[in-house]
Amino acid sequence: MRLIAPDIPDDPAALPGWLDRHLVGLDLTALVAELEAVHGSASTPSIPLDQVLGDRRAEVLSQGLAVLPTERLRALLRHPRLLLDLQELILIEGGRYWQDLGPLSAEQQEVVERGRTGLRTFLTTEAGATTDGPNVLSFARPVRWYRRPWLISLATAASIVAAVVVYDKFKEPSTPVPLAIGWGWSRPGALPQDVPPATYLNRLADGADDWFAKRPEEPAALAKRITEFRLGCATLIAAEHQPLSADDRAWLIEKCRAWAAKLDEHLAAVEAGRDPLQVRAEADETIKKLIEALRERAKSVV
Repeated sequence: MRLIAPDIPDDPAALPGWLDRHLVGLDLTALVAELEAVHGSASTPSIPLDQVLGDRRAEVLSQGLAVLPTERLRALLRHPRLLLDLQELILIEGGRYWQDLGPLSAEQQEVVERGRTGLRTFLTTEAGATTDGPNVLSFARPVRWYRRPWLISLATAASIVAAVVVYDKFKEPSTPVPLAIGWGWSRPGALPQDVPPATYLNRLADGADDWFAKRPEEPAALAKRITEFRLGCATLIAAEHQPLSADDRAWLIEKCRAWAAKLDEHLAAVEAGRDPLQVRAEADETIKKLIEALRERAKSVV
């Protein structure tokens, strides 16, 4: 299992291009799910996409997200379902820029070919069908995006998203279901932005210490626990870290990337069938060192 959110660039200049590529890729829904696990899908009210794009809407459709100010890009990450709305908007109205982002990957080519085959079969069947009533479905009107092969894959993703949204809207009961991930750095209030730097780093260490509250012994439970902690790293990488100086912020993000890589190794070890208790002990050591590093840094910040 490979997580996407931890790869979010910490350089604001690199973020627009990174998001652009995911908007025309096959893993946007996975990225949205990871961001919702971090920020929560119901903890903050949603905002309309038009409000985020504002007067830059036409420019985004023709030039990409680089035209948006940094705070609006962060709004897309804090309200990740807006990325799905934006993908749909690009599907319908996007300009040449979005077509020229790069060649299709092998996986995208495969999805496109499956889409072409299915669409060709559907059109052939529809053309040969006869009904006694009026023909409600017509393909006489040109569709602006039919020459954009990568958009077939987006249409596939959009149909899945639409089904999820419809299900969420009408399922019973209507009361929000709490997120499963509510500990460590993903816990509400785990990253206070109005405290001194040393307090902030010590709070991060406290959040990491939540790892030891549960001691799973089965492979599936341990893999889930490691994955949840790994998503906490995505929280840190995407956070603003207002209490910290630029140097301390860069140190934290660099360290978190290293910790994330170690957690990936532990997760891969579980999935490879290694003894879960041994893997858990190794993960314990990684997180103990992580906590120590945060506490030591807290002693040196001003």
